[in-house]
Amino acid sequence: MTVLAEHHIASAHDPMLTESFLVVHDGTMTYDIPGSNQLAAIHVRRDFRKGTFHLDYQRTPITAFAQRWLIERGADPNHVPLTAPGLPTTDQVSRELEERLARSGNRFEIRNSYTCDLILDPAHGTDAYPSSFQDLVYDFNTWIIATDQYPAPGHPPVRVFFEDVDYPNHMYTLREGGFPDLDSAYEWTRRAGEPDNPLPPVPPIPLAPHARSDAARASSPTARAAGSSVSAAAAPPVTRRPERHPRLW
Repeated sequence: MTVLAEHHIASAHDPMLTESFLVVHDGTMTYDIPGSNQLAAIHVRRDFRKGTFHLDYQRTPITAFAQRWLIERGADPNHVPLTAPGLPTTDQVSRELEERLARSGNRFEIRNSYTCDLILDPAHGTDAYPSSFQDLVYDFNTWIIATDQYPAPGHPPVRVFFEDVDYPNHMYTLREGGFPDLDSAYEWTRRAGEPDNPLPPVPPIPLAPHARSDAARASSPTARAAGSSVSAAAAPPVTRRPERHPRLW
């Protein structure tokens, strides 16, 4: 496990009650079921007086949705940024989208996702040595299909969020596209990231208050129920190559 973000607080009314909020990357998930979420949000509540603790977690496809899950459970949005050293860089468009998703409350319901972390060696034959680092092809990306629970007039009800990692240059981008239905979104993912398959543009979504997130922050850190899990719907099969390697995020 690699900790990407962490925040620890104590109750203003009782210092014996504490909470921790963490975003972690689980590198072992690369050897799990292909496409599995490799990130997780972890929320720990402790009562030192009773000597007890409660741990809850949610696996997520990208860091923004991990941060969203923690914010919904009372984490201060300003205190859960990614702080681990050596993180890949990104552009302003990606940062703004991550910020909107982290603070989106229960607006987007994740229907499905897939994380690809393949390292391909096109020049490697059965009798040849593996290619050099520069000749390898890194197919690192994640797509997420989500439905908008509060679609604005004229906005598509289905979104695809696509994170594309440029591993050799230690960079990534996050983009979104709008679709009229789940079928068309799934169809796009079959050729996700290919140059002739761009995401359909969608107007940016303004931040809006969400009662569930506000209520969680108001009751933090002690009077909060256990978090709900994100639902996922069955999806058509997506053909992927079998070779899998650590993403080293």
